[in-house]
Amino acid sequence: MFSHAAIASLNNLEMLVYNYVIKNRDKVMYMTIRELADAVGVSTTTVLRFCRKLHCDGYSEFRVRFKLYFRAG
Repeated sequence: MFSHAAIASLNNLEMLVYNYVIKNRDKVMYMTIRELADAVGVSTTTVLRFCRKLHCDGYSEFRVRFKLYFRAG
């Protein structure tokens, strides 16, 4: 899910989302897109771009894949 190529493609704002997600993974699994955007201090559009760069169609798919990624981990 978090391939080197995907992470390298993130811009500064998307990196803020990535860093928050990694540090707060237990919270993020249950946050809405608005809650995540507000917590990071970015727009929901930035969160969506972040999700798409990780090859997800949207935030809902990201959350499902994120949960599976860390449960399998």
